Amino acid sequence: MPLSLALAIATAAGTAAGVFGPPSWLPLARWLLAASGIVAFLCASRHRKTWALRCSLAGLAAACALLASAAQDAALHPPLRTMLEQRLGGFAIEGIDAPRHDTPIVVEGILAADAAVTESGALLRLHVERIWIGPCPEPATGGVSLTVTGTLAADAVGEWRAGRRVKAAALLRRPARYLNAGVPDQERLLARRGVALVGSIKSAALVEVVSRGHWFDETAAAIRASVRRAMAHHVAVRDPRSAAVATAILIGDRGSLDIEVERRLQEAGTYHVIAISGGNIAILAGLILAALWWLGIRDGWAAGAAVAMLVWYAYVAGGGPSVTRATVMAAIYLSLRTIDQRTAPLHAMALTAAAVLIVTPLAVAEVGFWLTFGATAAIVVGAGRVGWPTHAWLRGPAMLIVASACAEAVLMPIGALIFQRVTLAGLALNLIAVPCMAIVQVASMITAALDAVGIGGGAHTAGWVTHWAVRGLVDTATLVDWAPWLTWRVPSPSVGVIAAYYVCLIVAVFYHEGPFLRVVRVVHSSASWSAFALFIWIALAPPTLARSFGDGRLHLTVMDVGQGDAMLVTLPNGRALMVDTGGVSPRGDFDIGDRVLGPALRARGIVRLDYLAITHGDHDHIGGAASLAKDFAPREVWAGAFVASHDPTLKLQTVAARHRATWRWLQKGDRLELGGVELRVHHPPLPDWERQKVRNDDSLVIELRFGQVSMLLTGDIGREVEQALIPTLDLLPIVVLKSPHHGSGTSSSQEFLDAMKPDVVVIGVGRGNSHGHPVPYVLDRYRAAGAQVLRTDQEGQIELSTDGNAVDARTFTGRTLRMP
Repeated sequence: MPLSLALAIATAAGTAAGVFGPPSWLPLARWLLAASGIVAFLCASRHRKTWALRCSLAGLAAACALLASAAQDAALHPPLRTMLEQRLGGFAIEGIDAPRHDTPIVVEGILAADAAVTESGALLRLHVERIWIGPCPEPATGGVSLTVTGTLAADAVGEWRAGRRVKAAALLRRPARYLNAGVPDQERLLARRGVALVGSIKSAALVEVVSRGHWFDETAAAIRASVRRAMAHHVAVRDPRSAAVATAILIGDRGSLDIEVERRLQEAGTYHVIAISGGNIAILAGLILAALWWLGIRDGWAAGAAVAMLVWYAYVAGGGPSVTRATVMAAIYLSLRTIDQRTAPLHAMALTAAAVLIVTPLAVAEVGFWLTFGATAAIVVGAGRVGWPTHAWLRGPAMLIVASACAEAVLMPIGALIFQRVTLAGLALNLIAVPCMAIVQVASMITAALDAVGIGGGAHTAGWVTHWAVRGLVDTATLVDWAPWLTWRVPSPSVGVIAAYYVCLIVAVFYHEGPFLRVVRVVHSSASWSAFALFIWIALAPPTLARSFGDGRLHLTVMDVGQGDAMLVTLPNGRALMVDTGGVSPRGDFDIGDRVLGPALRARGIVRLDYLAITHGDHDHIGGAASLAKDFAPREVWAGAFVASHDPTLKLQTVAARHRATWRWLQKGDRLELGGVELRVHHPPLPDWERQKVRNDDSLVIELRFGQVSMLLTGDIGREVEQALIPTLDLLPIVVLKSPHHGSGTSSSQEFLDAMKPDVVVIGVGRGNSHGHPVPYVLDRYRAAGAQVLRTDQEGQIELSTDGNAVDARTFTGRTLRMP
């Protein structure tokens, strides 16, 4: 194995241990660092170079672990978070609850990026330097993401440029987090990226630009503004989506990207082409070197000039992690050429990876880091082991196919772990998508340049080329519509399986020589076949088959989806029923089904739902239904009262029909037998008039009866419906109640609870929600009724399990109960 690659592996292993390992590992890392240093010195003094090198690499890994742990601690506990926790409380990242703070705090700092226009206003990324909690400013550094609402925001966006100092009064809070097994902690992910808190500003009038940025910040911002203006004038007139994609490829601004376009490119395996990364930098470097060669500037001078231009381009493009990594890699490679030191691309890549991790250890937690270097390493190593066609017209397509196949072999486990998706479409689509990306990059550069110098006709022609190249890129994703079997979702494989796969792959690729040829052949063959078997294991996820048999118990899992309801019922025979699908925002910028519920279901080995029930059409109950119906293809979809022209329901019906799901309208009196569980529908009755809007009192009320246990799922019914239910309910001795309407004051009447006599009440509610749910006097009623109360805002995910005679409860926080 090349020394540079060994160096990169040791650095990556150490930083990963420091970021993801428990704090109890740190003393061991300190001892390993000291011991490896001493042993390396002794080995070097005795001329045992091989052992000295091995000990040095072990010491490097230990040092990187300590460095990464310190970096993560600083990211999770910035001074801003610490000060607010001390003064106001509720901001510590270790805390589960997040109380609501309604008093604005004045913050001042430097904009880390240009403001982005959103549906609700504008988004500011601010590096705070000081805040006003009292009458005087106090230093408190930390990153925040602020949403500016109101009609004035769109007009003021041009003034909020990266590098400028601004001051604003904002409501600050912790980022939303969803405490479910298998769902990443979004708060920690954002903290590692430099965003400690999020917040809102009521009006653009409350944002004051204190001072402009440095000349280079202002120049870079002006260039970005010019590019956006050129794309708007010459590309968006044909299709705004084309302008958004071109802007993302050229300057890394994804603020205007259509969510549907992003999703389709991800499914097709071509999403990487719209991120500024190695391919974009390689194209730009080639254009720069070609232009310099035409001007007569060559060799070391050309390489040095190219490095300077690439660094400036990376700065103009916002200096994001992906463009920075690609630029550093190119800069190292070209810088060595300036001093006439030729090096293999693999060595430059390995040195870049090690340098990036040492300087920014938290990059090890960024999926982009692994995608960038994994794809580059795969392409470089694979290209060196393949014989290319002699005909020039075949060489280009062959290189793209080999590059796609090699990248897929390396990146598929990462995609399965992070995105829970395996796609084969990219192997073919990259033949079109990559050339289209190159055309978009070059054509959009020409468009922006010609627009800047006032050649409108030429810019319009270049914009036409840009548009059609984007169309070609995006339309390649239609292959997935024609052949949906080319992409599928899988549960995240275990870290152990992924580690074993990469160890086998590295051995298969690099272990070719040794003193015993027969041993080398056996090891190489075993590693190759093991890597192939693990690849198939990850792609097909056979452990999901075991779940389908069930365990003979009835499970009710109340998901933490913020202010909303989402419950998974796992029947004794293994069948899965999803009741409601939560919701965060009707704007559609965060799909709770795709981002939270999907990963949570797949973590349980569920790849298909048998039944999907929506109690009613409010967004906090139906928000993730369409994406779940698409990814989990339920056999049946259940709903209650029909509401005319209700867009979320119509969308769900369209997706259900596409996947050939049976649609059933449930009504009072319906009874179903589901795998040993009796399901009774207590509400709504047959409607006597057509509903024109969603009503809480039209919610489905479902009772699950198993043994001596009744589980009553009530939707958002109010006091009137509760009174109507009292005479009809015939509950079993042990009662589990899903709190009506999240514990609001309009539900859970005393008469209803007296009739129910619940043993357990579960409440799906958001932390620090603006509704004040659950209200204190309703909680008092539950406790007075003798019920155990479990809340998702305090406990995270709640899992109830019963054999029909007793109910066991376990929460995400580790709390356990048994009733009776």
